[in-house]
Amino acid sequence: MAKILITGGSGLVGRAISELLLKKGHEISWLSREKGNWRSIQKFRWDLKSGYIDEAAFTGVEALIHLAGTGIIDKLWTNAFKKEIIASRVKSSQLLFDTISKNNFEIKTLVGSSAVGYYGSVQSEHCYSENDAPGSDFLAQTCIAWEKSYAPFINSGIRTVIIRTGVVLSKEGGAYEKMLPAFRLGLGAPLASGKQYFPWIHIKDLAGIFIHALLHENMSGPYNAAASRPVNNREFSRELAKSLNRPLLLPPVPAFVLKLALGERAVTITSGLKINNKKIKAAGFEFEFDDLENALKNLRI
Repeated sequence: MAKILITGGSGLVGRAISELLLKKGHEISWLSREKGNWRSIQKFRWDLKSGYIDEAAFTGVEALIHLAGTGIIDKLWTNAFKKEIIASRVKSSQLLFDTISKNNFEIKTLVGSSAVGYYGSVQSEHCYSENDAPGSDFLAQTCIAWEKSYAPFINSGIRTVIIRTGVVLSKEGGAYEKMLPAFRLGLGAPLASGKQYFPWIHIKDLAGIFIHALLHENMSGPYNAAASRPVNNREFSRELAKSLNRPLLLPPVPAFVLKLALGERAVTITSGLKINNKKIKAAGFEFEFDDLENALKNLRI
């Protein structure tokens, strides 16, 4: 394959994808806020505020993996930060497409990121598939705008795959890393009711899904990226404590405490859905860590 250009390459998911692509012998470059290198990967500069992008980044590129976007839980959800969250996703897609279109760059494939938040921050026993309608809250609105930003690529004939990602488990960052200190001390506890579902995915499987989508030309449209067996927050907490040889003795952290600490963004942990992953399996992807016990065991190594 020709060179692959990745946005958001320095993030948790971007690094995992990049490392796996390098192992497979692919040539990679990143679009980044700063020029330089990461391992053997050349970083080309872009800047969303000024609309600048180093067009040399597209030399020889036939495929894009688009991960760029401000972290959802990085700050309190003020109106200004909400606008930044959406704009960072929509404007980055617009800048990419405008640059490709203006220069007639021959991009054949785009694999873009989204999230299972597309289905809304609710509690339900329904198992959500890619055919289900989106939700209506802020997370859903963000994902809707995010996925709509890929429409110009689709309409121009670029094969476009959208990965709706669950909660990523990695010892390098994200939810798992944040939970570890308390659980290692035996102070871990379920959150809110504990009944909300926890649609998790191991970082290696998520990276594998992006690459599978990149390399399989029969794939297009949205795909859920979450492990097969739904677990709720209480079950996940119990398994995490078990994997660390610690008890789970404390009562759940009340929802109002989480809301006081996190504000509106507490919804990211007080709600959660069952996610159906049959479509990505039907596309030929095989999960390496589809069992929670094995996934948590691997993260301890």
